[in-house]
Amino acid sequence: MEGILEDVRRARPDLVVVSGDLTQRARRAEYADARAFLARMPAPVLAVPGNHDVPLYDVARRFLSPLARYRGAISSDLCPRWEDDELAVLGLNTARSLTWKHGAVSDEQLALVRAWGREAPPRAFRVLVTHHPFLPREARPTERIVARAGEALRAAEEAGVELLLAGHLHEGYTGDARAHHVTLGRSILVAQAGTATSTRRRGEVNTYNLIAVDGVAARVAVEVRGWNGAAFEATLRTPYAKDARGVWQRET
Repeated sequence: MEGILEDVRRARPDLVVVSGDLTQRARRAEYADARAFLARMPAPVLAVPGNHDVPLYDVARRFLSPLARYRGAISSDLCPRWEDDELAVLGLNTARSLTWKHGAVSDEQLALVRAWGREAPPRAFRVLVTHHPFLPREARPTERIVARAGEALRAAEEAGVELLLAGHLHEGYTGDARAHHVTLGRSILVAQAGTATSTRRRGEVNTYNLIAVDGVAARVAVEVRGWNGAAFEATLRTPYAKDARGVWQRET
């Protein structure tokens, strides 16, 4: 945790995005630690809840007030926004009480995405953040993604979303959402996060993504920063650019 704080300080980002699972079992002490950690970030933080941020064993709290501790410790806004003239970011809470680990997008959130698309600065590069992914891993094309992904992606398409950020799977990868959602009309880039500080690494070292966006030139670079035992360092950098057809292409 100290290593990632130091690395982020050196990077001097405009925004820090946390795509859920700030805790393991939504306990008060875990939320206190998460709040203290985020308070030390050197930039504004936009966070969304994950399924681990909903109590699992406390059944009454899980169904009656599933994100009360998240609201108290992290943010009262479960669908936060951040924007300036160049960048517009919207987070959606996909965590649900009725499922153990899976997530969904609601009708209200579909309407929110469309409204945000109309209200965001017209030239801003638009980013949508969720905990549950829209794009499965290439090696596991049938794995479960966020429920109602197709409807949500159509709303994102209408809103002019260019980039999707998510977590949940503990593995980092990038790609075009149309690789899985073949009927999607708009090319939307996906940058999936690995595991920043948890021991659930799925065979990878701890990583986070440092993302550089140039909306005017229609370019995005996703740099994976991995823990080498003493510090975070660049382990992979994947640049993308939009071609003349409006399709995100990986640059060589």
